[in-house]
Amino acid sequence: MILVIFLAFGFVTNLSFAQSNPQPFELSGSSYYFNEWREDAPARTYPVSMIFHTLKKSDPKIDDEMTGDWISPYNLKSKARINGLGQYGFSFLSTSSSQDDDGYPGAAVLALDTRNCSEVYLRWTARTYNVGERNYFIQLQYRTDDKSKFVNVSNSIYSSSQTKGDFKIFGPIKLPDNCANKNYIQLRWKYCYANDASSGTRPQLAVDDIYVADNLNSSINDQIENIEFQLVDKSLFLTSNDVSSVEIYNSLGQIVYSSKLFQNNTVINLNFLLNGPYFIVLKKNEQIILKKLLLN
Repeated sequence: MILVIFLAFGFVTNLSFAQSNPQPFELSGSSYYFNEWREDAPARTYPVSMIFHTLKKSDPKIDDEMTGDWISPYNLKSKARINGLGQYGFSFLSTSSSQDDDGYPGAAVLALDTRNCSEVYLRWTARTYNVGERNYFIQLQYRTDDKSKFVNVSNSIYSSSQTKGDFKIFGPIKLPDNCANKNYIQLRWKYCYANDASSGTRPQLAVDDIYVADNLNSSINDQIENIEFQLVDKSLFLTSNDVSSVEIYNSLGQIVYSSKLFQNNTVINLNFLLNGPYFIVLKKNEQIILKKLLLN
């Protein structure tokens, strides 16, 4: 089984100014893996086999449909926006004002060619990157062409949290049988207002670590084990087995934390650290794993 990894530079160009559909990724024999989207990715580019769609409503509801493609940059700091979050994927944030050339963020769409795949499995992570007073959610949907109505995937909805950094890992989920052995299907992560009369600021919700495979025992399980940690607020959850020690360094290369671990599922409280970038070094099965850690 071949694993194809798409990092921040794995994007394709789309110059259309209307709603369009991405080219499908051929899943048979190769797993799809998205785990990073940089804020400096050029406007009108998208992750491989994905596109971001917009609509004309600042508080999109589950039944509201998309009307265009996102064509703005991914590093915007004001108005409604889709941001690149680096190792935390991408995020949606609606406000009362849209970007000058864009609508409001509404969805991320992934296209797949599942021919010769008898089953399709998916795993993904949702996160409250920044809290808001209004209740929002991300709903995973699918369709087996590029024209029919999207259908909700059962038990695949993430509701915004009042805890910054809250996250939920979905799956592995076996997609409905009619997603298998098709020349074109789409998966959609839709950013929606709960329509419950909640008011105030909107939450910034993120999608990350999208894994799709044609076999539950394929590399999708290997990649599950490779997610070494998750950060919720300033609590570090080690999600990988067999981590023997942890070291954290600040941006000057000074060690600020060190511990030897003797059990799995360890939680480390990092409230003693100031906000900013750090580097975490994990020792696991004779391997040294280095990753960036952002506290905010």
